[in-house]
Amino acid sequence: MAVFKFRLAAVLRLRQRIRDQKHWELSALHETRRQMLAELDTLENELAEGSFIAADGQIFAAIELRLRADYGQSLLKRIKAKRITLTQFNDKVAEKRAEVVEAMRGVKSLEQLRQRHEERHRRGQDAAEQRFSDEIAQRNFAQSEIRKKNPS
Repeated sequence: MAVFKFRLAAVLRLRQRIRDQKHWELSALHETRRQMLAELDTLENELAEGSFIAADGQIFAAIELRLRADYGQSLLKRIKAKRITLTQFNDKVAEKRAEVVEAMRGVKSLEQLRQRHEERHRRGQDAAEQRFSDEIAQRNFAQSEIRKKNPS
């Protein structure tokens, strides 16, 4: 029986490698996004803690108050900039996700084509085996008929 060989196997392997590469890139982007969110959370926690606000009974000079207010404003600006960067980065992640989906579709279509070709090959092999078996049975029957007619 002939072994099935998919003629587009090299293309399938290439598309699988591309799909795996895109998955890896997407996971790297997700890790970067996680780090960006952690940095943003750190800045927001620092702003919320109010470590630059006076404790009970503590007296600050005007310059200290001004410096603390400036620091709070700089934190707000950094948070805003990080959020803008994160929004742009989320767009990049969405684009990469679309690329991964497209790569998965390419692999899936070739895998389905391979399965159809393999099934067609198998059916052809089954039909050839059936024809062979029928031919053997027919010859055996013909020989037995000849023996019945000419008993020697």
